[in-house]
Amino acid sequence: MVPLLRFLADGQFHSSTEIKENLGLSPHELSEAVDRLTMSGLEIASDRQAGCRLITPFSALNAAQIERCLGSRAAAFTLEVVDQTGSTNEDLLQRARQGAPHGLVRVAEIQTAGRGRRQRKWFSAPGGTLTFSLLWNFANGADALSGLPLAVGVSLARSLEAVGLQGVALKWPNDILWRQRKLGGILIETTAPASIGVSAVIGIGLNLQLTAAVVERIDQPAADLESAGLRIGRNELLACLLSDLSDVIGEFSRGGFAGFRAPWQRLHAYQDKMVTVEMSNGEQLTGKATGVDKHGALRVMSAGGERVIHSGEVSLRLAEKMKQ
Repeated sequence: MVPLLRFLADGQFHSSTEIKENLGLSPHELSEAVDRLTMSGLEIASDRQAGCRLITPFSALNAAQIERCLGSRAAAFTLEVVDQTGSTNEDLLQRARQGAPHGLVRVAEIQTAGRGRRQRKWFSAPGGTLTFSLLWNFANGADALSGLPLAVGVSLARSLEAVGLQGVALKWPNDILWRQRKLGGILIETTAPASIGVSAVIGIGLNLQLTAAVVERIDQPAADLESAGLRIGRNELLACLLSDLSDVIGEFSRGGFAGFRAPWQRLHAYQDKMVTVEMSNGEQLTGKATGVDKHGALRVMSAGGERVIHSGEVSLRLAEKMKQ
């Protein structure tokens, strides 16, 4: 599927004869491959005479190009670009358990089992999103990572603003928003190899260009960079994100979340707004979101006083009266 995707990357029509000569696909195999690409959310035009083409040209991931964009910072990372995998997070968790060094980055053209927080499925079309995971080892235990998703959010927002996107906001604990619609998300999972304190796998997904088919599958309002007015190649964008992430993670390793609290609150989409929090036990809490504490826990001022929400296994939304 991915070889055909790359062959059709220019957005031009290519005949079945041309595709067979270059990829060795029979008409039947070509039809099956086109069906799989369409099912993944891509829009493909077909013509009996002209052949088939991608409606939107595809920009393939390329390790050499990412390294060129990283420049001197490339030495801090080990890049793995793969055609397809189940989950880049799961891949790196397995590698972390085997003692892999930090700085390992795995980015995939296609994720078949991408996931978000609370085991939600991450929907994407090949070429329309940037999905990658970064492995980083920390000397201290998991408790020292409190607030890491929020610090990563600050980094992503800062990088997106640096490449020209205005209006980026953050939703606790790990969503990137644009005009109150989800632009991307962060999923951090940890494991504890015997040789170090804890390994964190930082999974990131950003919407670059959502097709109508993908939008239909998403159960919440979604945004993408193109609709926000920003066009940027995935290789360039990944290099930009990694460059700032390395600085942020280094600062977090030395001082924890405290130094990121103020910038996170400046980007907080719900700051001083009425919100409803659905707890994992079914309890609902409504109050004013007053920010986060020095550990990254959400502070909500309710009728019964201030509540501090530590768990990310909750659902947070604007209170109904704020939506009207």
